[in-house]
Amino acid sequence: MASITDCVVEGLKYPFNDIKKLLSFGVLCALISVVSTFIGVKSLDIFRATVHIAEKTNGTVSHIPLSQLPVGDMYLVAGLIIVAFIISLLIMGYQYDIIKFSIDKKEDLPGFGDILSMFVNGIKYCIVILAYNIIPILVLVGGAALAGESSIFPIVLLVSMLLFIIAYFLLLMALNNMIAYDSLKKAFDFGEIFDNISNLGWGKYVGIILFTLIVMMIISVAVSFILSFITVLFAAIINNQAFVISIVIAIIEGLFIDSYMGLFFNRVCGSIYRESIK
Repeated sequence: MASITDCVVEGLKYPFNDIKKLLSFGVLCALISVVSTFIGVKSLDIFRATVHIAEKTNGTVSHIPLSQLPVGDMYLVAGLIIVAFIISLLIMGYQYDIIKFSIDKKEDLPGFGDILSMFVNGIKYCIVILAYNIIPILVLVGGAALAGESSIFPIVLLVSMLLFIIAYFLLLMALNNMIAYDSLKKAFDFGEIFDNISNLGWGKYVGIILFTLIVMMIISVAVSFILSFITVLFAAIINNQAFVISIVIAIIEGLFIDSYMGLFFNRVCGSIYRESIK
């Protein structure tokens, strides 16, 4: 049985097995990063415009006539959100394939020939994520609404955080189980999911995931220093054009960093599942 270090080291090397496919995945990650940046900037513009109109009319935001709102920008943001969701499904579909390749112990990276299959797998991937997080979300939202600003709120927050953590560890094995059988219902076969974790050992299972996350955090910190330097460099070259700098950084992050992290983490997840069914 492979050690924790073996699984993580193999995952770190895996993205470099095919640089072309790594960068192809990076294009998707860069697109979602750029679209998200546009959504953030335009949403902030809408908020500022709305507040400005409310101040001029001495009214509240809820009473501003629709004709006075920046409707064009609002439609643009709505459209960009739809685009971002579609790209996210394709990214999740590719992550589905990465895990499948890892479970099957294939050394190459998945291709991009079947976009429809990626999209369908992305939908299944998304459904499982939502299903496993619905209870923590309901506890957080419902508890916060009932607790308000009372002393109970910290307890609600703590309970919801604990539920999110439990859901996260179960979710990773559930996704693997679904992908291994290519069956959505296998993501909810809790008996098999718990058996797989028990076969590996709860300590080792949690340990591999935590160690992987720590490695990712170390890489992120190192990369953040590099990006900070690049940001300063671009600011000096293009006269502090904040929006342009944000787009450039978003492209760099998506193309090289997010793509690598996605391949690395999902490769390790597939390796964990492969070890759990030996």
